[in-house]
Amino acid sequence: MKRKREAAAAAVAVADGETTTAAARADSSSSSEGGSVCDDVVRNIFARLPARDAVASMALSRRHRRLITGEEFRRLHCRHGAPLPRPHVAYVATADVVAHRDTAGRVDSLERWAHQRAARGFSTGAFASQSSYDAAPHRSLSYHGFHVAGAAAAAGRRGGTNPMRALAGQKYDNHKYVGTCNGVVLLADKEPSVGFLLNPAIADGERKVSVVPSSPDNDTKYHISGFGYGPRTRTYKLLLCKHKSVANFKRLSNGGIARVPGAPYYLWRADELVVYSLGGGAAEQPRTVLAGLDGDMIHRRSLYMDGTVYLLNADKETVLAFDVDDETIALPGERVAGGKPRSHLKSYLMEMSGRVCVATVDDGDRETNAVWLLITTERRWERRCAFRNDWYWPATVAGVWDCGGALLIALQAHDESSIFLYDDATGKVFHLNSPPHASPEKSDYRICWGYKPTLVSPASIAGEASQDERRRRDVAADVLAAVKPVSEAHERKGQKATLHTVCLMEFLVGVMRKLPSELHHGIADLDQFY
Repeated sequence: MKRKREAAAAAVAVADGETTTAAARADSSSSSEGGSVCDDVVRNIFARLPARDAVASMALSRRHRRLITGEEFRRLHCRHGAPLPRPHVAYVATADVVAHRDTAGRVDSLERWAHQRAARGFSTGAFASQSSYDAAPHRSLSYHGFHVAGAAAAAGRRGGTNPMRALAGQKYDNHKYVGTCNGVVLLADKEPSVGFLLNPAIADGERKVSVVPSSPDNDTKYHISGFGYGPRTRTYKLLLCKHKSVANFKRLSNGGIARVPGAPYYLWRADELVVYSLGGGAAEQPRTVLAGLDGDMIHRRSLYMDGTVYLLNADKETVLAFDVDDETIALPGERVAGGKPRSHLKSYLMEMSGRVCVATVDDGDRETNAVWLLITTERRWERRCAFRNDWYWPATVAGVWDCGGALLIALQAHDESSIFLYDDATGKVFHLNSPPHASPEKSDYRICWGYKPTLVSPASIAGEASQDERRRRDVAADVLAAVKPVSEAHERKGQKATLHTVCLMEFLVGVMRKLPSELHHGIADLDQFY
């Protein structure tokens, strides 16, 4: 069977025209180990394997390892690698892991809470008296676990709760998921222009990326908002929102100005969208691609598809399409009518059936949500469905999945989740409560729309470290090996803290597998068995 699969893959590769010169170079490109198949054919065979299997294939021989770790193979695998099975949900689960020394800080926080309640005449219970603990600095750290729900079951493996990749440490504090491109995930810090690139499918370490303009000043900040790849120029680029510090004064009728009572003296306002090429060296500088934002809120969560990065302007409620190769901004569709500014949108950008997707309030009715798909060729939005949210109207749409005749719609309130099932044939909507103890908070996860596992390494994007930097990393790794058990303990705590998120995502995929065939035969009233 294995030989048949390899032969079939080789035939496909030849049909693609990628091995037309392979036979002529067979003798010269064959390995010294006596292989009869030339390197080009081997690359094209293994480039069609899933990322996990391609990595495992490096153990076959030194020749396979050399070919699979090469840059040419990475590009081939990025184009032809097997996609994730459907249905699936790729996401980053996050949690704050509390170190043991933070216990005193928590007690101190509870004491302050008790005193505040006592000042208002409320009962303080057990915290009425002063504790003997001394206040300690905050020592919690952030945990990020990357998962693909449904992937293990589709591959015939037993599903588990362990992530594909986990990050735990204080250096990841305040980092949030921004976007994914060619299998590489970008996490960005609240600190301006700082982020981490990582590929969850390979063991290569993450790479820190930062944008430092040639003339930094205290009046300008750059916040990473998007991440994409230009297939023609073969360049990875960051989209950043440039913010300027402006005086927060109101203008009086006599022409003078006065401070706004209770407000800060200065505010940060979005000014421009700029682009920055990764791996370009110290001479690389941000370039303006869209000026005159006038304080518009640009969501720091992007969607990458086919050489274009999509961003959402929350104030104007429009989608911005950035062509990574040409470095141009376009408006691929008009604003969906209705609603007040910032009150109309009900979701971040999503992806459905290879198209940009977003949810909004429908026709000004805050309890009715509509799901829209972008038709880029016609520069317009197409309404996919509308449903009444009779669960909790302020909730937002966390995700929508097309299950071939039915839609699964996940709603997320601040600390609770719920599920709606939409029947395409009848337009009927079924409400399904989320399983008990498997309802995460809104900030506990971010779905990675468009993720596809590849072998692209962060180092190939951000650039290889210098010899001095590699030496410093080796020294640090050698010394920090002593505290590796503590780091592993923090990762275990993080996995435990995100268990409810992991279980919900696997539950969603399990429901998707039963749609649409079981929509009227048990799935719609599944919650009665909880």
